[in-house]
Amino acid sequence: MIKKEDCIKIGEVGKTHSLQGAVVVYSDNDLLEQYKEEPVFILLEGAPVPFFVAKDGLMKRNHSSYIIKFDYVDSKAQADRLTGKELLMDKDLVGEEEEEDLPFELSELIGFSVQDILTRESGEVVDVANYSGNMLLSIRIFSKEILLPLSERYVKEISENEQLLRVEIPEEIKELY
Repeated sequence: MIKKEDCIKIGEVGKTHSLQGAVVVYSDNDLLEQYKEEPVFILLEGAPVPFFVAKDGLMKRNHSSYIIKFDYVDSKAQADRLTGKELLMDKDLVGEEEEEDLPFELSELIGFSVQDILTRESGEVVDVANYSGNMLLSIRIFSKEILLPLSERYVKEISENEQLLRVEIPEEIKELY
């Protein structure tokens, strides 16, 4: 039996999707697609319980979420028990390099305040997107929404305590929008 410490968090079950037991899962990585034949684990009463994705039961909803139908979860009532729970995967399956890539869920940045260190203008992270392996922050700032690569070049500091990102947005990026 697998233990929680043998797993890494790869996402979270958000809400039910249909009366047939499908759920929306929020995840900032493609591990669900890479390992769709393998079990994922959902913490139920503190213990990781294995779930298998049903055949043709994985559909990408957008850049940070999936619609998933698990085997033997066949009703909205059964799916309701899974909402709000962490989605885990076996560490040995994904390897150590994936674990290091996930210090925290990038979706947790949504709602963080943003401050441009050049202009002192403030804004907010409204989304995090993965475009072909390039992580982008969608930021509402300067009375518009801009995409900023999630890299040390632009993101100078992330304060989880303050829920604040200090960024340096070059003039060229501002002019694109």
